[in-house]
Amino acid sequence: MIRSKLKPALLCMTATLTLGLAACGGNDDGSGTAAETSAAGAAGAKKDAKPAAAAPTLAEGPDVCFRAIAKHLGADTKVSEITSFFSVGSAIDSSDSKPEGEMTTCTVEYQNPDDPRKLLNTRLNISTGQFDAPRPVEITVSGGNAAEFNLEDYLIPLSKIDAAALTSVMDAQKAKLGEVYSRYAWSGVRLSAPGPFSNTHTLRLDVTGRLASNDIKEDGYASITTDGKTITTNHLMP
Repeated sequence: MIRSKLKPALLCMTATLTLGLAACGGNDDGSGTAAETSAAGAAGAKKDAKPAAAAPTLAEGPDVCFRAIAKHLGADTKVSEITSFFSVGSAIDSSDSKPEGEMTTCTVEYQNPDDPRKLLNTRLNISTGQFDAPRPVEITVSGGNAAEFNLEDYLIPLSKIDAAALTSVMDAQKAKLGEVYSRYAWSGVRLSAPGPFSNTHTLRLDVTGRLASNDIKEDGYASITTDGKTITTNHLMP
């Protein structure tokens, strides 16, 4: 979602997906029963199936999703938003069964190369290690004249973002976070588009932890400049 006080804003961006429907019916050519055809198809699929890819982890760097996107789309691609989330583990969230630091989400909204007025969305399939087919994003404008909206105001080239530099920011927070949380984990690394609190793109770090004072689960975040060096908003701790 993109919002701005100074210009018409994207109220929401909804990715739309077209589903193909397979024809249904009996086996008209008499080559086999439906059960036989189904069994043969399952056997073929099993034979052709590729082993599941190892899930990316935060240990590979806070930019692990950003690197995957750049490899898939190219470093010069203009993007609006990027979202990557990571497991915090069951020690922090009892409902989280994945190992701490394992990537659970990696998505990007980027400029449509065939129509620069529009956006596309794609998501990394964590199981296969491949990105899904791009989906069109419906842009809705609020807070101004829709005719004056310019998508370019909400785009930034991937090459201008240094999410890898967030490692230094994360390391610098260890002492303070350790005083407030008995245990914590970084849960998200994002690129946020311009909105009410910033007229430029910002990186965002999300943290989830257990408060040392009462063991309550608490979430926090910090906004950082796109060079990954300067914190502009710090709400990592309550």
